[in-house]
Amino acid sequence: FNIKGDDLIVFLHIQKTGGTTFGRHLVRNIQLEQPCECRAGQKKCTCHRPGKRETWLFSRFSTGWSCGLHADWTELTNCVPSVVDNKKEVRLRPSR
Repeated sequence: FNIKGDDLIVFLHIQKTGGTTFGRHLVRNIQLEQPCECRAGQKKCTCHRPGKRETWLFSRFSTGWSCGLHADWTELTNCVPSVVDNKKEVRLRPSR
């Protein structure tokens, strides 16, 4: 995983498998060069790349329910590229 590059972790939450606990772990406990910022009382954390205002994590705890409530693999596959691309300037979009 290259936090400084274009790599993106997309968390697919499978219900009743400990996904909520694991999703919280991703934003609160992973030791990276620039870990997520989680503020007390807020449901979402900010997970930006070092020196950039773009996220490295796509999950309900970082981007909210951007692809709908409990999106499955097909929904995420169709939704994530458009959500991520809409947040970047057109000239900075990586090829997928």
